Amino acid sequence: MKLQNYTLRYLAVTLLLVIPIWAGIFYVLILDEVYDNIDDDLKNSKIIIVRHAFADRKLLNSPEFGINKFTIKPLPKGNYRTKDEFFSTKEFMEYDNDDEPIRILKSVFKDEEGNNYELIIKASIVEEDELLQDLFLALIGLYIMLVISILAVNHLLLKKIWKAFHVVLDNLKEIKLGTGSKLKAIDSPIDEFNTLAKEVEKMLNRNESIYSSQKQFIENASHELQTPLAISINKLELFAENSTLPEEQMIEIGKITDTLNRLTRLNKSLLMLSKIENQQFSEEQEVDFNKLILTLTEDYTDLAEFKKVKIIITENDSLLFKMNKGLAIALISNLLKNALIHNHQEGFVNFVINKNEIIISNSGNNAPLNSAVIFNRFYRHTTTNESTGLGLSIVKSIINNYSITVEYIFTGDHQFKINFPKK
Repeated sequence: MKLQNYTLRYLAVTLLLVIPIWAGIFYVLILDEVYDNIDDDLKNSKIIIVRHAFADRKLLNSPEFGINKFTIKPLPKGNYRTKDEFFSTKEFMEYDNDDEPIRILKSVFKDEEGNNYELIIKASIVEEDELLQDLFLALIGLYIMLVISILAVNHLLLKKIWKAFHVVLDNLKEIKLGTGSKLKAIDSPIDEFNTLAKEVEKMLNRNESIYSSQKQFIENASHELQTPLAISINKLELFAENSTLPEEQMIEIGKITDTLNRLTRLNKSLLMLSKIENQQFSEEQEVDFNKLILTLTEDYTDLAEFKKVKIIITENDSLLFKMNKGLAIALISNLLKNALIHNHQEGFVNFVINKNEIIISNSGNNAPLNSAVIFNRFYRHTTTNESTGLGLSIVKSIINNYSITVEYIFTGDHQFKINFPKK
């Protein structure tokens, strides 16, 4: 989810909570103000009616509500509260043909002779249910307008503000270590974005320096280790050919040679892992995995014949994927070699090529492997000297550089499934 949409989501939810609270407070305040104004009008009407009643004593006997909406009734002698009393009720209205709310003022006053009179005045008030309905509709409209306004601000203003940030982000996507890529300069009025660009550039320069040092170390290690190992193996082989040593010592020389050969393979695998993890295979091209698998199976024909393992390839579809050609070869080679080495006599290795996946299955021992650790370095489920324990680690390291996944499934046979992203 994009940042501006992420913030908009929380802002919309916040508004959805805040507006009803604000509306409730607003409604109470407005209603109180309306009642206060109506009560003031009733008090004013009381003053005018009492004044007219003293001027025209006929009004002192007005027992029915008329056009003026008030009644004056004489009261028996006694002590009465002269404080005004306000309350709300409902009354049938002919125009609406329904009971509608009214406000009533009830008060007691005395004439010059000391007689008590009860004055009741009615006044129509706002209908609360209709007010609530109108307020609810208005709030819905307000909420929609606010969200639309925020969306417009996000699209126009924030898009302009965050432009520099997206420039930095796009630059980072394009940069690859070892190619000498540089960040494009940005000119933003926002200090934080300018600081971000500077810090990213510093970090990139540090990583470029570290990358160059690691690359040089790997290249030096490859040369300095592989050369003496190769020389040692050649000398031992020459010594074994030209020597008249006893058979026991010749066997020991053979074991030393095997150990050195294994060390050579181990060194190559570790150097391969380091190069992959340091992303030193930056060149990419469209790789035809159908042709690649056919080529590699031919290369491993001798090993397959020696192990008496049958290789079967089923092509249900063509599979093309853009990646480094050397890594694609290493990916299939390690899985194929793993399937051959850990197989048994008269076994099989099956390749099934689908549009977005390659399934490699092989016969082997009947026990399933531990899928949680099989891709860890130096994990070995057999004691064979042919295995360095790094083949599947290299596979995992390769797919981590691309949007590829690999999974192990045991169905009586050992099965590795490589899933490529759908196009």
